[in-house]
Amino acid sequence: MWDSTAQVIWENKVYKVLSSVVNYKVSDIHIREKLPLYVRTAVGDLKSFPDIKFNYEDVWNFLKIILPKDKLELLLKWKEIDAAYQMDRYRFRINVFLSQEGISLAMRKLASYPYALEDIQLDYPMVKKLLLKNSGLILVTWPTGSGKSTTLSAMVDFINEVRKVHILTLEDPIEYLYKPKKSLITQRQIGKHSENWQDALKYAMRQDPDVIMVGEMRDLESISSVLTLVETGHLVLSTLHTIDAVQTISRIIDVFPPHQQNQVAVQLSMSLTAVISQKLFPKKDETGRVAAREIMINNRAIANLIREKKLHQIFSMIEMGQWEGMNTMDQSLAYLVARGEIDINVALPHVRDMETFKLLIDHYKNWKQYFRPAW
Repeated sequence: MWDSTAQVIWENKVYKVLSSVVNYKVSDIHIREKLPLYVRTAVGDLKSFPDIKFNYEDVWNFLKIILPKDKLELLLKWKEIDAAYQMDRYRFRINVFLSQEGISLAMRKLASYPYALEDIQLDYPMVKKLLLKNSGLILVTWPTGSGKSTTLSAMVDFINEVRKVHILTLEDPIEYLYKPKKSLITQRQIGKHSENWQDALKYAMRQDPDVIMVGEMRDLESISSVLTLVETGHLVLSTLHTIDAVQTISRIIDVFPPHQQNQVAVQLSMSLTAVISQKLFPKKDETGRVAAREIMINNRAIANLIREKKLHQIFSMIEMGQWEGMNTMDQSLAYLVARGEIDINVALPHVRDMETFKLLIDHYKNWKQYFRPAW
């Protein structure tokens, strides 16, 4: 029999809408006062439902159901907060914020448990080899909505399956839930299990981790702390909001004061393992989206370019490094077009070198079995 709390939940309009759309192929749900419901479909388009609108009470009462009192107080103080919510077999990463329209929710739908590398087409031998390293820094990059969290979680779960190590995750909020397999896993949420990012990163070394997943490198303090964790013999996985390897390396160096940048460039040349920059594109058959990825692996030549801050030359090294497991975004897009996974017109606006891109498509099409590149 339903108790009173359950009854209140089911009577809430926001909860009812979530319950009805949760099993559909949507990635994001936007709820705002006085405005229609918007969802982002499997192919990345926004779709509105003009007949479904919410008032202040609908939204505020939903927040009172899913958020603890201290989170509600922080919302009123800071005007925006991050949270997570579990519904059936899905979790939602929620950003609650105040806007001109009133209280607004941007909700990202996640599976409760992580995907495998095979599920996201990242089961490359080189990537698996990198995840077996004892130390180093692996970054997954691109702006919001590119599946960075999904990729990061698949990497963590691969390590969980094959290595006997202690994996520590620092997140805000906790997104995917991990079941211990071969590894011991500790998940910590900033604001709930640690006061702030600085303290969580500071004390991470005292918690005996082997692998540390940092949800996001946000600022000078967190970037500096992550580099220190790598130097002390940990494998660190994290994300940045940059669009390629060159911009990623530049962002990390430039965040430091000028007098420290040469030292940081040397430090980064030794600690960086790989940068995976990815963007999601709608599939040709409209069943969902697929990631195109630039993959840079920090070999001796690239490390030298980082030390000397000749970052503009790195792209050429990636372009020529296919048999080491590297590839450019153009190469990835050409491969997806050749396989018929994405439409060429979808790829073209993102192509760097149009002439080479077309040659790459022909090159991949000429392989009868669509061989899988080394990356």
